[in-house]
Amino acid sequence: MSDLVRITPLGPNALRITHAPPRDALPPDRPWLAEVLLPQPATTPDDCRLAAEVGADGCVAIRHKGSDFSWREVAPPQFGRTARKPKGGFSIDIGATEIRRERLVGPDPVSLTLELQPGEGLYGFGAWFNAFRRERGVVKLKIRDAIAMLQVRETYSAIPVFFSSRGYGIWFLNSHPAEFELAPERGRLEAAFGGPNADYILFYGPDFKHLIENYTALTGRPSLPPLWALGLMVTGYPQEAPDVVLERVAEHRRRGVPLDAVILDYHWEERYHNFAWRRSLFPDPAGFIGALKDQGVRLGLITTPFQNARTRTFQRWFLQRLAANRPPAQYADDERAPDLYAEGLARGYFAHPKAKWWFGEGGMLDFTHPGAVAWWNALAEPRYREGVAFFKNDDGEYLPPSGVSHLGLDGREHHNLYGFFYSRAMFTGMQELDERRPFVYARSAWAGSQRFPALFLGDQKPTFDHIRATIRAGLNMSLLGFAHWTVDVFGLDGETTPETHRRYAQWALFAPIARYFWRPPAVDASRLPWAHDAQTAESFKTHVQLRYRLLPYLYALAREATLTGVTPLRAMLVEFPREPALQDCDDQVMLGPDLLLAPALEPDAVERTVRLPAGMWHEFWTEQPYQGGGTARVPAPAGRAPLLVRGGALLPLGPAVEHIADGHAFTAFELHAYPPFASRFSLYEDDGLTRAYQRGDYATTDFELQEADGALVFSIQPRAGTWIPPVAEREITLVLHQSEAPKTATGLARLTSNYDAGMRQNRIRMTVPPGESATVRLLPTAQPTGS
Repeated sequence: MSDLVRITPLGPNALRITHAPPRDALPPDRPWLAEVLLPQPATTPDDCRLAAEVGADGCVAIRHKGSDFSWREVAPPQFGRTARKPKGGFSIDIGATEIRRERLVGPDPVSLTLELQPGEGLYGFGAWFNAFRRERGVVKLKIRDAIAMLQVRETYSAIPVFFSSRGYGIWFLNSHPAEFELAPERGRLEAAFGGPNADYILFYGPDFKHLIENYTALTGRPSLPPLWALGLMVTGYPQEAPDVVLERVAEHRRRGVPLDAVILDYHWEERYHNFAWRRSLFPDPAGFIGALKDQGVRLGLITTPFQNARTRTFQRWFLQRLAANRPPAQYADDERAPDLYAEGLARGYFAHPKAKWWFGEGGMLDFTHPGAVAWWNALAEPRYREGVAFFKNDDGEYLPPSGVSHLGLDGREHHNLYGFFYSRAMFTGMQELDERRPFVYARSAWAGSQRFPALFLGDQKPTFDHIRATIRAGLNMSLLGFAHWTVDVFGLDGETTPETHRRYAQWALFAPIARYFWRPPAVDASRLPWAHDAQTAESFKTHVQLRYRLLPYLYALAREATLTGVTPLRAMLVEFPREPALQDCDDQVMLGPDLLLAPALEPDAVERTVRLPAGMWHEFWTEQPYQGGGTARVPAPAGRAPLLVRGGALLPLGPAVEHIADGHAFTAFELHAYPPFASRFSLYEDDGLTRAYQRGDYATTDFELQEADGALVFSIQPRAGTWIPPVAEREITLVLHQSEAPKTATGLARLTSNYDAGMRQNRIRMTVPPGESATVRLLPTAQPTGS
């Protein structure tokens, strides 16, 4: 090993490579690294499946001991004046309402020249809307408030991690602004960073599920959200009066459209940010929270990381004209927090004292400072105590280059990292309150932010282009272990048509977290679920009810993410890594292993082309079977999302409840089996609210359907785990699709069977005590039922 290179095994599938500048010592770890990189088990070179050698020129070459995989640095790293540098330039920031010249390079830039083979595809890099698979071109990593018109070239979450189609991934341990140039014709990837270090981790899969598992072993896996967070949420923009909010919630109930949470926009708060209610708009917060609770709805509040010192009068006028983002009656309110600003400034709690954002200018909190974190969470605590369920932590993209950090970072290094520390601060603040599961709902993120665990993909418009763009961004983040992200139904603003209302909902209601925006009718009356005609309202209701019916499936997927990092919504290549035709597929997704969602992406569509993996597939709504291994034209009528079920699935569907109550239990559900009948589903259960699951208080129950000796055998395995569901018995209905003949079922005392010849379905209903095993044999009715 060279004195200028350190090679560190990190478990069996990862190597850390650290370079020193010429004639210098190996650098210490950056001060933030211990917060992001999880402690790793001690690993010897013999225990690691990757081996590395350092050439005479200082370049590292890596090979996999059990395969023919190899990879190398093409040229030695460059430091300082000789390093390639990320390019700056002018930028327009609508939120801060300014044009500025960006200088991305500090005093110690570094650049790396790495191997990139022709035809090799790279995925990831953060929440990118403009591409999924990249084979050439330039990616710039600097987070921005990437409003809709900027999303062709900017992102809210710029993360220096990619996965390669060759079966490896790299996480660069450098948070400075960066520029990656993919040049396969020259066989190289140029990575330029505005500051130190030349330090990265290469990890190996080779398939994408193992890449995700190995990457999240380094950076952390998502915590399990509370069960209710898998329901539907809504935000009003700008904020309206509490009686308006309560009437809209009541209309959800009257129309049978499920709803679980309301998030109040900025103007719930008196001043930014004293965490006190704006009494001119919310005179009785306790009564409002109680009225929401009576309808089964939780309350979330938006916050941002500022203590305002100044109102910017022109900015307020300009943004109100542009976006109508203030309630008219509160337009002229003084939203400064001078006392808190002075306190934070005196205590050194700000990463920058004069950061500009959507609603003024002030001190931007330094969440690397333990004192600042404690101060901020103490301000928020009374809201939690009175019944607020969570905060949506917005606007983490505004730290100027002249910012600082308690850890000793300058603003350039801190900028991309800011969202990680912001979310972690609010997550730990909730952890310290009680046993509740912290649920933080952020906009900007970095490596490791998936732990905290939720993210929304920012602000879009209700257009087909934005449907496509949000699929790409969501798939990129899913590869990086972000299990619980939102693409807002209809986007932030912009009027919907009946068609865009339907098509956006048919995609976004199946995102891991579902939320929509309503607006005051005088601003935009097109965004409520029932805003257009009866067909459009029914489409929204049908799809959101299906989301709620899928709750046992979605919760099991959320649990899988905590264990492996593999996310509920995933790219086709994650589930089908050996199918070349799916390697660049960015317009359809897998929801878990068994559901394929292919949103309609063109106006006036009546069908769409779907790339089907090998095997049998069944259209969810009509049960039309399709043979996979190619493409198929699948119906896309106005009121239905193209949705297919994988042959061999055992898909659980529960009731379409209006909200997910505390203590919700999977008391009754259906298990839908699609041929070929070789199916399995593992039901995951816990209390749905607390962190007791982390101490082992949960349960799993396995259900299996197999063919044996001319019969179908359905088995329920004994419950595993310590958690006991609060139900005396469980009603399970096994539904056999594409079933050619009625079946006779035996094996349980409380068992009924019926056959629908028109639908070609057998429905076998059984009642069983939860936790006990059972076996049911299904034989054609004409045959003897036998032993």
